[in-house]
Amino acid sequence: MKRRALLLAAMASQVHAASQETPLLTLDRSALDETRRRLAAGDPQLTAAHATLLARATKALKTPLRSVTDKKLLPPSGSRNDYMSMGPYWWPNPDTPNGLPYIRRDGQRNPQVAGEALDSDRMQAFCRDVFELTLAHHFGAPDSHADKAAAAIRHWFLAPETRMTPHLRYGQGIPGIVDGRAEGLIDTRNLWMVIDAALLLNARGALPDAALAALRQWFAEFTQWMQTSPIAHDEDKAGNNHGMFFDAQLVNYLLFTGENDKAKARLASVVARRIRPQIEADGRMPRELARTRPFHYCAFNLEAATRLAQYDPALWREPRLLQAIAYLQAAALSPANWKYVTPTEPTLEPDKLLPILLMTRHATKQEQALLEPLAASRPAELDWLIWPAPAKRVNAA
Repeated sequence: MKRRALLLAAMASQVHAASQETPLLTLDRSALDETRRRLAAGDPQLTAAHATLLARATKALKTPLRSVTDKKLLPPSGSRNDYMSMGPYWWPNPDTPNGLPYIRRDGQRNPQVAGEALDSDRMQAFCRDVFELTLAHHFGAPDSHADKAAAAIRHWFLAPETRMTPHLRYGQGIPGIVDGRAEGLIDTRNLWMVIDAALLLNARGALPDAALAALRQWFAEFTQWMQTSPIAHDEDKAGNNHGMFFDAQLVNYLLFTGENDKAKARLASVVARRIRPQIEADGRMPRELARTRPFHYCAFNLEAATRLAQYDPALWREPRLLQAIAYLQAAALSPANWKYVTPTEPTLEPDKLLPILLMTRHATKQEQALLEPLAASRPAELDWLIWPAPAKRVNAA
């Protein structure tokens, strides 16, 4: 008991120190600190999510460091340092002897996309590992977690032998058609996790200032590529979730690299260029609803839109954004009324809305009806740790 009391006191002291540190970009440090306090107090509502986090972080501790140089296939450039992936919905052509050129089957993932041959799975796993190790450390896990997260960042971005070259020229290529496409930029959508993790690690001393500066330089080069490459230019023009995620990424990287004026300029255009062309007044998203997995892609689009609202809180007052969230929430609460059932998506997955609804509640202070059933059915999701419930709900009888 005495040891636990000392641990809780140390955690509380660290929370107070953290509150004085540099703000995060996508997450809210005060929300993370609130979670830390509640975990220290033994909040039962967070127990399942915390157990999940610790289990994942323990696994990540034992996982070898990841790099783009690990892939089995060689990019057209001849350099394994270049990121390479394949369009997920493209399949061998049954009408040609060699299967080329590949043909598209929307919503049906080709298993060739996954695994060790390419980098897309590795990229997502790397982001999750860094994020979960860092969160676990922030919530009280040993320094080994922070050290492993920092080593993973250096290995992926900074070490000369294993660093990813800061471009996506070979993202989501299509065999027999093109080496890389605009759509490949969706692959880096979760690098925000690495950025916020790096800021937390730096604040704790696990990622030195020199390494953080080098990471900023990597993102400065990648951001330059995003603003000058014809491939990236095509993605910027996309009128669906790809365009929304382009802005979410670009703003995040501009803020991280200190180009605040450019970030503000991009944010100032989000309503006119993204939200209003993509979201109807009643909350429908026609481009996403036309897909074979309409609910998934609507939620996917809102994931990017709400992330943008984290960078510009004024977006939380945009009626169409809030209506789109309400539209999907209503569908999840009453799935029988959903008019867009498809063979590929015969049922809805309400948990896809969990981070969106938690972020919305945190920003607007308005309760979201779907959260109560999700708290009962999905208590182990990490999002409960990132955007904790208001204290009055935690203490309610």
